[in-house]
Amino acid sequence: MSSAAIQFSLLSSELGLIHAYGAEAEKFLQGQFSNDLRSLTSAGQGQWSSYSTAKGRMIANFYVQRAGDHIWLSLSSSLVDVVAERLRKFRMMAKLDIENAEPDYAIMAIYGAGAGDLLTKALGCATPELENEGVARDDWLLTRLPWANLEIFQLIAPREKLADLTHLLTQSGGLEAPVAQWRLAAIQAGVAYISLDTTEKVIPQELNLEVLGGINFKKGCYPGQEIVARSHYLGKLKNQMYGVSAHQPLQAGDEIFAESMGEQSIGLVINAAESGSGQYAALAVLRAANAGEMLRVGALDGAEVHVQKLPYTLPLDMPKEA
Repeated sequence: MSSAAIQFSLLSSELGLIHAYGAEAEKFLQGQFSNDLRSLTSAGQGQWSSYSTAKGRMIANFYVQRAGDHIWLSLSSSLVDVVAERLRKFRMMAKLDIENAEPDYAIMAIYGAGAGDLLTKALGCATPELENEGVARDDWLLTRLPWANLEIFQLIAPREKLADLTHLLTQSGGLEAPVAQWRLAAIQAGVAYISLDTTEKVIPQELNLEVLGGINFKKGCYPGQEIVARSHYLGKLKNQMYGVSAHQPLQAGDEIFAESMGEQSIGLVINAAESGSGQYAALAVLRAANAGEMLRVGALDGAEVHVQKLPYTLPLDMPKEA
C-alpha cells in the first residue's frame, strides 16, 4: 500500500478528551477504572479501559494515554462533561485536576499500512512499532492503537500543531478523510465507544473489552468490579458485541429484535456508519443465544439485520480459565 492509502482524520466531532493530572492522578483513577493504570510505565503508553456504575453498567469506555502524572482519556464527545463531572464528584481531597481538554487540545487518527513511517518523517522522531506503545513530547502524545488488522496511531496535541501536521501529512502523500471513514474503520476493527445514547446500558465484557485488553481482573476494587468479576469467573455472560449490517441506516441506541423473543429486545446498536451505497455497518451488543436467528432493527417488522464476523475471538468463544 502506498502512502496515498494512508489516511488521517481529525476526531473532534466524534471523540472528546479528559485530561487528569496531578500527584494523585494515578491513585484516584486506579480506584475508578476497569484496567490497571499502574501497568502504563513508559511515556505514551496506552490501554483500553472503562468507567461503570456500582451495578457494573458502563458510563463510558475510553482509550487511556499516559505521560507521567498526566492521563488522557479519549471517549465519546457526548460523554466528556458527564464523566468529568462524575469523577470530580468522587475526587474528595485527592490531589489532581480533571478537565475537559478542549478546545485547546484535539485528537487525530493516522491509519493505513505505512502510517508509522509517514509519521516518523512528519514528526521527526521514531514512532512506536508495538501496540499500546507510544512516545511523548512537551505538547503532544502519540500511541499505536491495538486495532485488529489496521496500523493506526492516535495523536493528542494542541489544535495549532494538528493544523501544521495536516499540512505536512498531505504534502507527504497522506489523505485527509472525514471522521465517518474513521468510524467505519473502528467498526470493522470491532472497536466501539459508548455514547450518550447507550450509556449505562451494557457491562464492559458485553462490549468485548475483556478481549480487547480493557479489563484487569486482579487490580482490586473499582465501581462495578463485583459484577464484572462475577460475569468472568462464574460464566454469567449472556451478551457480547457483534458486527452487523443492514440495508437501511442504523443509529446508536437502536434496539434489535428476534422473532423467538417477541417484543423483548435482544440487542442494542452501539456505533454505526455507512459502508457503501445503500449499505450500513454497525457494532451491536446481542444476546448470544439469538445471534443466529433472523434479526430486525427497531421492531419485529423492521429492516433485516445480518450478523458479520469481527476480526478477533468473541468473549464467549474464548477458552475458559481452569
